[in-house]
Amino acid sequence: MNVKETLNVASEELMKTGSLDAKLEAEVLLRHVLKIDRAAMFRDLDEDVSIEDSGNIASLVKRRAQREPLAYITGFKEFYGLPFIVSEDVLIPRQETELLVDAAIVQAKALDKNEILIVDVGTGSGAIAVSLALNIPASNIIAVDISEAALAIADDNRRAHGLYSRVKLRRGNLLDPITDKIDILVSNPPYIRSERLTSLQEEVLKEPLVALDGGYDGLELVKRLLFQAVDKMSNPGAILFEIDSDQAFEAVKLSQQFFPSAITTVLKDLSNDERAILIEIR
Repeated sequence: MNVKETLNVASEELMKTGSLDAKLEAEVLLRHVLKIDRAAMFRDLDEDVSIEDSGNIASLVKRRAQREPLAYITGFKEFYGLPFIVSEDVLIPRQETELLVDAAIVQAKALDKNEILIVDVGTGSGAIAVSLALNIPASNIIAVDISEAALAIADDNRRAHGLYSRVKLRRGNLLDPITDKIDILVSNPPYIRSERLTSLQEEVLKEPLVALDGGYDGLELVKRLLFQAVDKMSNPGAILFEIDSDQAFEAVKLSQQFFPSAITTVLKDLSNDERAILIEIR
């Protein structure tokens, strides 16, 4: 078969799963195996695909049809316009989380300091930490995670982007490894309510449970994080953390409980969902 025929077969197989993005996913898997970009794929639609490559593409399509996340199959995910290595040991970076990076960049400019210490709690793949380091030249980043396997992926990503010296990795629970005063604290914590986990998409349930389960109200880790942050934040400083779209009211109450003198704001993502909390310490 040629490239076009192989692409059509892969698309048809993925359509059987009800995927709305079957054609796009088939294209991603084909290009991943053939190691070509989109322009080359369209240029070479009539080129033959080897038996070995055809078999590899079929194998990946089967994995995707079994609900394995596309990013785990290819081993990469784009975040903030950058490629990141991912594996089943880390949460897959999502577009809505880019809101945290946008807001942190704004806060860094407002601080107007020569050196800014940013701490990324629950760093996972290191996508937030690396994106911040590249977009905030005055920053030094400490990326924290409780998972050694996740930190190994974060290490791969900081090295891939040339940030070994500016993104430090620490293993530990929340802010336990942090001794210096923090200028900006960023976190995409587990915030799914425990009772809702079973209703998540099959693909999502293949991601690390420790990165999803936020306890009975989804905010257990946030409470502990804010409690620790009280004595570790600089003044002025800022805290940013992601939430589920129905947690804004409770998250604001928590924020005001721990930082009563700060300005607390709910941030909305591109879909206009309430997605993050900003605490400005002044």
